[in-house]
Amino acid sequence: MHTSLACGKWSTIGCLNHHTQLFIGDVVSVTFYDMQGELVSLSFDYKITSLEQGEPHAWPRLVAEHINVHVPLVSAGKMTEQGLIVAYRNNEIFALQSSGICKAHVDFHCIAKCDERVVNNLDTYDYVYPENCENYNAGTKVLQPKTGHVYQCRPWPFNEFCRTNDDNNSMFEPGVGQSWAMAWQQI
Repeated sequence: MHTSLACGKWSTIGCLNHHTQLFIGDVVSVTFYDMQGELVSLSFDYKITSLEQGEPHAWPRLVAEHINVHVPLVSAGKMTEQGLIVAYRNNEIFALQSSGICKAHVDFHCIAKCDERVVNNLDTYDYVYPENCENYNAGTKVLQPKTGHVYQCRPWPFNEFCRTNDDNNSMFEPGVGQSWAMAWQQI
């Protein structure tokens, strides 16, 4: 499925980049937020009904497709030169900036067994990197869509590197920059 993000400026608000094995009966909850709080009318639960759906390569694609069909002003997929493509993994969640939607939180409700390491990694975060980078301070938590992990800004004096977001200087980009560990700690 090929599509492109049109009709305005889009921001990354979350990602479906988790390598969790899910089982029949498990639920992936996607909760959307604006500055006032949770957007109940947009948030949804996606129930796993077969072993194939629970595969780590399958459910991120299925949830992204659900978002693209059922959630207005939001799209999910991987941005490529050809446009937005729903991938088997590494799907980002985008919102039209004028919508006011600023965050998407993915959570798992597992009845069987679930990869606890990944579930615990989905701690609350303050921002999706690199949005509002001028507000990053010691203790600020960001979701890095490129890795699917949450990172916390280190205390002073290293927190000054957290605010560095220059396209020409990505040394401190959490999880991917050459010197990211000077500024960030993976949670």
